[in-house]
Amino acid sequence: MRQIAIIGLGNFGYYLGRELYSKGYDVIGLDSQQEAVQKAKNEISEAVLADGTDRDTLLALGIPQVDLAVVTIGTNMLASIMTTFHLKEMGVKRVYAKALSEEHGQVLMRMGADEILFPEKDLACSLARRIENPNLLEYLPSIQDYGIFEVSNPKGLMGKSLRDLDMINRYGIQVIAIREGEDKRLAFIPKADYVIKANDVMILLGSNQSMDEFLEEIEYEQK
Repeated sequence: MRQIAIIGLGNFGYYLGRELYSKGYDVIGLDSQQEAVQKAKNEISEAVLADGTDRDTLLALGIPQVDLAVVTIGTNMLASIMTTFHLKEMGVKRVYAKALSEEHGQVLMRMGADEILFPEKDLACSLARRIENPNLLEYLPSIQDYGIFEVSNPKGLMGKSLRDLDMINRYGIQVIAIREGEDKRLAFIPKADYVIKANDVMILLGSNQSMDEFLEEIEYEQK
């Protein structure tokens, strides 16, 4: 069983820990606020009242041995920076760190964070794209300008094969999988002769610009 440490049990850390624990992970959570620890104690493997910036405390709790750590400290930038530094210095294999701003994220990267999290920014961008394009069910930020998108298929695509759509050549978009019809079976890397059906959901990999062009064109085809 993989062990994960979550430093900071505010809303983001609490929900992350609860979800990971429900999926079978061994989750140890730390927070300096008694109320946060009390709230999480029955939702994760172990919730500890402790200061994540204290190196000796992290060592005593065996944090260097975890497979992965997530620093989700809220508004205290210095605390998140110090905690990230200690975790990487102690040899934690992979550290995710929540950032409050681009500048904060850059400092966390310099401290050795393997991945920077911008939960509010990512959620806001995802919601904005869904409002702008109702056919876009979900947007998962990926690397640079690329992302993974879930698109419910408008009527303009029904009955067309992936060969007909030719999305990789026309838009530079790769169809990763299709969630099929009512039973929601997942077909990975569907073949070119796959025909789009009602209620299918396409899972696509592409740049933001290419997705915008694709969505604009299929909206036009619907009219």
